[in-house]
Parts: sequence; structure tokens; C-alpha cells
Amino acid sequence: MKAICTRVAIALLLFSSLAAAQTEVPTFTAGNLKLEKTIFQVGQFTELSTGCNPCTEAGAFTPLVAPLEVICPARAGEICTFAVHVDAAVRADSGSESAFEYVGDSQTTVIQNVPQSPPNSGFYMWTLNGTNSEVFSASHTFVALVKNSKDSQKHHVEIDLGCFVSGGQSGGSCFVQALGLFEQSPHFGSPVTVTTQVFCERKEEQGDVD
Repeated sequence: MKAICTRVAIALLLFSSLAAAQTEVPTFTAGNLKLEKTIFQVGQFTELSTGCNPCTEAGAFTPLVAPLEVICPARAGEICTFAVHVDAAVRADSGSESAFEYVGDSQTTVIQNVPQSPPNSGFYMWTLNGTNSEVFSASHTFVALVKNSKDSQKHHVEIDLGCFVSGGQSGGSCFVQALGLFEQSPHFGSPVTVTTQVFCERKEEQGDVD
């Protein structure tokens, strides 16, 4: 038996909770896939923040953790599934539409119901009008298909924290923060974590029979 990555039909079940005390873990199901690799990253020791004043329609975004170059262990023309789970304690000023953004390369297609987004990116909005600086837990799993143009190609995986002005217009300001490992009480134990898993379709190959 040999694991070969090919285009797969994916059934997705994605859900997340914005509750302050507890966060459900987003899940997905995806046919007969084999987990090839898991990469676990923890955010920085101090708060990570970004914002703009005045803002453009693009808002302000910065990487939550160091961007990765992740190998899809497949032949040219074949596809891997990347599942990237984000978990963070966050807060946002009033009037801030706040988001996590998946940024991939030109061979990446993020699976989500946001037609206006480029195929190599995707957004998860964790607040639409700020939190008045109240800290709460935000969690989401991005699922992306990456297609190799050469054998065992590396693909860009970047998860950004950011915000837009409420209503998505130019002008005004927005500001967001994610907690760090050394956050002061009462928010101990709430660092940013990002887990990237690489899946390939499991296929059975049979040799010739004499």
C-alpha cells in the first residue's frame, strides 16, 4: 500500500465558538485521507497587536506566528489537504471588524463560503464591532487544497491577525490584540497556538500478477 496524493472530494463540517470561557474545536471530515505531518506553533511571549489610523479598505494584518513553507509529499499535478487550526485569546477596540486570515501561495485554494475572497486566501471574522477590549477565545480551522507543480513542492502557509474599520470602509481606526505566553493575570495560560496538518489521499496500488 502506498500513500499517493490526488484530488479528493471533501465533505466539511467547520464550527467554532466565540465563548469567553470555552471554545469548541472545529472539525472536518475528508474521505480516506492519511495524515502525513503535523506542525505545532506557539505564539510569542508578549502581546501581538496590529491596527491602523486612518485605515484603508485593506485594514491592518500581521502574522500570528512565523509563516511556514510546508511540503506536500506528492507528485507534480497532485493535491494535498492542509488543515490549519488557530486558537487564541483576543480582544478588539470598538468599531473593529476583526479576523484571522489564511494566506497561501498561488497553488492554494481555501475552502470557504466567501466568493469575493481570492482563492489563495480566506477570512474568519471573530468579531464585527469590537469587544470593548474584553478578552475572549477565538478558534477556527482553515482547510485548503494545495496543488503541486513539481514533486514534493513547498507551499506557503501564513495565518494573520488583523482588522478592518466597521463597515469595511476607508478612514476611521481599528485595533486588535492576541495574548502572549506571559500575559498578566487573569489571563494566564492563553497563548496563541497554530497547528498545521498535512493530509494525502490513501490509495492502494496492486502490482501485476503473473
